[in-house]
Amino acid sequence: MKPSHNRWWERPNRVLLINLREGDEPRIDARALVRDAQSFAATAFCINGGGIVAFYQTTIPGHRLSSGLNGRDLLAEVIPLAHEAGLRVLARIDPSCAPKALAAEHPEWFSRDREGRFCEVSDHYVTCPNAGYYHERMVEIASEILSRYDADGIWNNQGKFAAWDTGPCHCDTCQRLFRHDASCGLPREENWQDPAWRKYNEWRYRRIVQWVKRMHEAIHAAKPEAVFISAIQLIESLETIRPGGWDIDYWVDHQDVLTFECQRRNTAPWWPGIQAKYLSSLAPQKPRWMTASYFYPWWRLHASPAEENRPWIAQQFANGVCTWLHINGGYSELFDRRGLAPMREVLARHARWEQYFDGAASDARVALVFSRHTQDNYGADKPHARYLDYLRGWYCALQEAHIPFDVISDKLLTGERLQRYRALVISNLACVSDESVRVLDDFVAAGGALIASYEAGFRDLDGERRTPPAFAPMLGGAYEGHRDNLKSSYAKLEDRADPLLAGLGDTDLIPNEGALVEFRPASGSSVPLTLIPPVIAHSGATISIPEYSAIKETTAIPVAVRTHHGHGRVVYFPNQMECLYYRYGFRDLGLVLGNAVRYALGDAHHVEVAAPDFVDLSLMRQGERRLVHLINLPVDKPLDTGWRHPGRNLVPVTGIEVTLRIEGGQRVREVRAATSEQQLTFIQEGDWARVRAPRLEDHEIMVFEID
Repeated sequence: MKPSHNRWWERPNRVLLINLREGDEPRIDARALVRDAQSFAATAFCINGGGIVAFYQTTIPGHRLSSGLNGRDLLAEVIPLAHEAGLRVLARIDPSCAPKALAAEHPEWFSRDREGRFCEVSDHYVTCPNAGYYHERMVEIASEILSRYDADGIWNNQGKFAAWDTGPCHCDTCQRLFRHDASCGLPREENWQDPAWRKYNEWRYRRIVQWVKRMHEAIHAAKPEAVFISAIQLIESLETIRPGGWDIDYWVDHQDVLTFECQRRNTAPWWPGIQAKYLSSLAPQKPRWMTASYFYPWWRLHASPAEENRPWIAQQFANGVCTWLHINGGYSELFDRRGLAPMREVLARHARWEQYFDGAASDARVALVFSRHTQDNYGADKPHARYLDYLRGWYCALQEAHIPFDVISDKLLTGERLQRYRALVISNLACVSDESVRVLDDFVAAGGALIASYEAGFRDLDGERRTPPAFAPMLGGAYEGHRDNLKSSYAKLEDRADPLLAGLGDTDLIPNEGALVEFRPASGSSVPLTLIPPVIAHSGATISIPEYSAIKETTAIPVAVRTHHGHGRVVYFPNQMECLYYRYGFRDLGLVLGNAVRYALGDAHHVEVAAPDFVDLSLMRQGERRLVHLINLPVDKPLDTGWRHPGRNLVPVTGIEVTLRIEGGQRVREVRAATSEQQLTFIQEGDWARVRAPRLEDHEIMVFEID
């Protein structure tokens, strides 16, 4: 394979994020630090530069020196030694807060609460992203680092509104800019029914991108070959993302490497996967990196289990994303070192597997669409219950059905981007633009497939209700009403031969709950599932009395609809099936969702994996080579649904069978397991090649070499 990169950051990288604390400096030996980075097979590392406090000898007035330097200059000591060792160095900056003393000289640089008071954190004041500290002082700091030292780039942390959970900014600068941009005053309270609040929410995203753009331009002016990377997240940690104004879609042109943070542990173990898939589809021509923390976020000196971190990092690599390993407090006298050796082993393996990373791209034919506008303007004050749990349910269903898929942004729906897909899952995509509706209509009419649910297309991007809903012409039916409080209801199997019901076995019904849109399908549509109303003994009951838990009525109200539009297929679930699947894990619902995607794919289905449901996979293309990544997710007791308990047990899996379609009359030359590089016995019958994988510990790649 020819390398796909010209510049260092475009090649596969393994990066350490070495977060120093003020006072660590006396324990730092520059040569030892570089040797330590090399021991992780790292190609680069990031070390503190400035912002909150300077870890170098700054000449900028008011930029406070770290009290632990005692005359030293860490950047001057470390960067030359790293370059001698062939390592790149990024300097970390943080614009989120500054010394209180600076507020006497520049009070306009700082954030204010509703009463006009400064916002204090750790004896500092939080700064405003619209004001001069961000747009002037941080430019000075980054330029000083790049001009005085030979740093290879800048990594930004916490560039956002409401830093460190301090709430919206009401400073004079924000009030003036918002009135100019939105033609109304800054709202004082969160109220998603108020158009002014929705304007303010969108305004925060737009204002942060102005700062990201400003920094990108300034950094390249100071050193053209330097890279600028800024922290951001997707879906999880929403309490940080939304008030902070973080939307990476708006940043693509102003980031040299697209980068997500991925450090929270109070979430599903596939969070790295959903973020990596999104990064890889957002701008395929750009490199992608993602942080993984060595520690638990609230216990920064305590190592997370290697059994959790291994698949956490594997998901990043398997979906085309390079890993940053974040170590904080490593120079403390008291530290948990148990995870260091396993992480060295993982990154060393990634170094050996670099040949399977460079130039590899997803070969998925299915895409799950994410909408930040739906998350905000429809999800409102309950974004998880109203939208994100739907995405999580689909992620679980696709992963457990072993169907390769991407995660893409609704802002980037174009005919050109959708050419590579056969099926799109738009779930409860409530907020949708007219242009996206047109693109999706054309996609299905030309032979693609669309799977939607519940209130998909019921709102415009600003959250205002559409009449009729946007996808009514594609579905060809009529929306006739809405039912709520369907706890203890069911879906009746109307046609056991329907492809959506394959594998359900000897049952007449499957569970249903929540709300449902009453939809009357057009003639010619198939309705494999219909609503059985709640089975309860009396009004208001939370559970029926056993003696009276009888089904007294059924209905013709659809719970699933299959239809056609042009040359394509459409599946619509008028209920909240995927949300219910995420919350309760009903196996039958996962089967129906997976079946819907297989039906939508039709003859485009091109890989089958027989493995337990906790084995994740991705399918990557690298020229004529195909790479099937198998990832063993950690198994443990569930907590608050959705596999939210930290994983502690990797159960080795044997006997996994991988069957790959080989298109265009090609032949498989050989199949290898990347861990051992040993050739495996395989069978090719027609267009399908089948192989049995060796023992899966945490991560394996089945390498198909095709002639």
